Amino acid sequence: MKSNGNTASGKSEQKKKTKKKSVYSQFALAVLKTVVVIFISIGCTFAGILAGACLGYLKSADAITPNQLELTKLTSFIYDSEGAEIAQIKGSENRVVVVHSEIPDNLRNAFIAIEDKNFYNHGGVDSKRFIKAAISYIINLGDASFGGSTITQQLVKNITGNEDTTIKRKVQEAWQAIQLERNLSKDQILDNYMNRITTGSGCYGVQAAAKKFFNKDVKDLSLAECASIAGVTKSPGYYDPTLGENNKKRNKERQEIILRAMLDQGKITQNEYDEAIAEELKIYENKTDENVSVNNVQSYFVDYVLTQVQKDLMEKYNISSDAANIKIYNSGLKIYTTQDSKIQKIMNEEFTNIENFPVNKKISNPDMQAQGAMLVLDPNTGYIRGMYGAYGYKKGNFTLNRATSMKRQPGSSFKPIAVYGPSIDLGLITPATVVDDVPIYLDPQNPTTPYPKNSESSFRGLSTIRSGIRSSINVVAAKVFMDYLGAEKSVEYLKKVNIDRSKEKYVSMALGGLNEGVNPLIMASAYVPFVNNGVYFEPIAYTKVTDESGNIILDKTKEQKKNIVYKETTAFLMTNMMRDVVTSGTAATGGLGTVKNSAGKVIPTAGKTGTTNDNYDKWFVGYSPYYVGATWYGYNNPKSLKSSEYNQSLLLWNKVMNRIHADLEVKDFQQPEGLVKKSVCIYSGKLPGEHCSHDPRGNAIRTEYFVKGTEPKDTCDVHVLARVDTTSKDIYGRPLLANEHCPASAVQERVFIQRPVPYLPKDPSLVSKIKDWIYELPQGEYCTIHSSSSIIGPPSNSTKGPNAPLPQFGQGPILDTPFFLNEDLDVIP
Repeated sequence: MKSNGNTASGKSEQKKKTKKKSVYSQFALAVLKTVVVIFISIGCTFAGILAGACLGYLKSADAITPNQLELTKLTSFIYDSEGAEIAQIKGSENRVVVVHSEIPDNLRNAFIAIEDKNFYNHGGVDSKRFIKAAISYIINLGDASFGGSTITQQLVKNITGNEDTTIKRKVQEAWQAIQLERNLSKDQILDNYMNRITTGSGCYGVQAAAKKFFNKDVKDLSLAECASIAGVTKSPGYYDPTLGENNKKRNKERQEIILRAMLDQGKITQNEYDEAIAEELKIYENKTDENVSVNNVQSYFVDYVLTQVQKDLMEKYNISSDAANIKIYNSGLKIYTTQDSKIQKIMNEEFTNIENFPVNKKISNPDMQAQGAMLVLDPNTGYIRGMYGAYGYKKGNFTLNRATSMKRQPGSSFKPIAVYGPSIDLGLITPATVVDDVPIYLDPQNPTTPYPKNSESSFRGLSTIRSGIRSSINVVAAKVFMDYLGAEKSVEYLKKVNIDRSKEKYVSMALGGLNEGVNPLIMASAYVPFVNNGVYFEPIAYTKVTDESGNIILDKTKEQKKNIVYKETTAFLMTNMMRDVVTSGTAATGGLGTVKNSAGKVIPTAGKTGTTNDNYDKWFVGYSPYYVGATWYGYNNPKSLKSSEYNQSLLLWNKVMNRIHADLEVKDFQQPEGLVKKSVCIYSGKLPGEHCSHDPRGNAIRTEYFVKGTEPKDTCDVHVLARVDTTSKDIYGRPLLANEHCPASAVQERVFIQRPVPYLPKDPSLVSKIKDWIYELPQGEYCTIHSSSSIIGPPSNSTKGPNAPLPQFGQGPILDTPFFLNEDLDVIP
């Protein structure tokens, strides 16, 4: 009985324990359920909140527009006349767009392998990568251990510029990426992405990277180079191989990682992988090329081209200067210029050669150094082939370009375009027209002081136009301007070569003394008609400008101005006379006006020197049938040049032009129809008389060119024959006319000149400076020594008076040799 009780009691106890456990379990389960419910509720609430937030983010997200897809901030390029690149013009970014066909498959695959291996299989977002990145983001409290962005998402980020590390940005980015995938092909997305990526130092896009790293176009990259570029974008500052040896090493390591990924993904073969791994990466070291503006200092030519393109964009499209600059610096323009890089290189070398600026060796202050400038034009097109705007290396962009922007007086180099060319063209003068170079007084403020003066401070007397040009005689030019041409006609012709001097209608303008100066560009282009059959071409520095798609937006050749300035015969006559300048005139010193090719053959040239008051400026504008070159030499703050500097402008011209013509054949200036040759007397400009060949300075008969119909018809009346007494002289040293009492031993027959218009000097002291005064017939002045009481023997011609008919040549003693200074005489080539 007792045992049964014990058993019952144990069972009861067990039931109590079981019941107690059941209660605990139920409570625990209830609590767990409650917690689960709470968590689910919280999760649902959180999910709802998150879903609501995401919905709000999506509603506030803007779709990528077509305009945003357009690439901006593109690098513009400038090319020379042969199509070679001479400059890159960058705004804030260096980006060059390349089309799909120019991008190698290896480069596409390199980016896909390292950035987005499922690129061709997702719709903008790689779900698995995105979720993993999100979990990593949560676990690491906002710092993901790897990125989940696809190439499409990266493109969105590049377009929007939004790099916020927030859920909102990632949600919107994912939605925008999906939208892009619906509107663009994979190739379009990848191409846009590759044209936008940054590779550091303001360099954007694979084309700019290919140039920067390897100096190649992207289409020419090797597999190894493709992988190198693809590796830079992760961290340009860390992997850019141009930033030092450590970066080169890191770039190589990442390149190998990319190549391995390409191999593992089947994008390259084992052989391709091995060859790429073994290939040495030859990183381009950017060295300054004197003909190419890359990142720093632009050439004078590039500066000028950019100012011209800006001006033309403003005029054609009616836009502001800022808008034009934005287009130039950010729109990927291609500017095709007229520069001949061979000529430009020659000019660069000569204007940085201190031997051509010898005085500079002693001057430490750059502003006080002698300066020079030159511009070379093709006269047959008006194309600017080269320019240099100062002495020495250019040190900044848009500094003063003396070849195109300075304003200095041109001196006598202005005479051909302001005086002689117009006067010849209007038929007012011929090369044989004679002007009396004697003191004149054209300054109303100083009526007793001769003006203008000649550079030699002397006067030549009767001089042809040819002689006036060859020897640069100021009085001859002034008289032609005042007595033949007139200010109105001079200004009218200057306007034809794009020089407006409407407010400077005075004689000093005709001599090159201008209120507003000129520069080599103005002078070179003004001489173009002399070479180009009388036709003026507006000087241009570029031919066309295209946009990034190749569409022409500026066509300078169609807009280039040209007009007829002179007749063809005028152009030839002026050239023919200016040939004398370089062979026997003011540019003949040391043969500096002569140009020879590499074979030593002379290339015909012509031109005109120019010197301003007190030798402040020296000019030479000279030309061949091939090129016109205008040079200037002087100082920033005008001062008198030393005598050793007088020929520096001509020297610079000669050095440049000799090298430019080294490989050119001899070519002469073309003679047009309508010209005739006639023998003339160079002291009367008329047909030779019987005494012209016996001028005391030598034979005065020369052959001259004339436009048909303008040749002289009258015979020389300047040379006369007279009987003089060699022992009796006037105050100027001239022998006086013989009278009937002069002994035969003292009497000679001589040829004299007789001015058509007698010169009556205001200041007798100046007469001695007139070089032909000694040859003038002393009219009415007879021997003062001999009279009837002084005759010992029979008179020389007792039956003839002083006015009796003179014997013919050969019938009496005639002096056939010069009895005074032998002058340079005119010679036609």
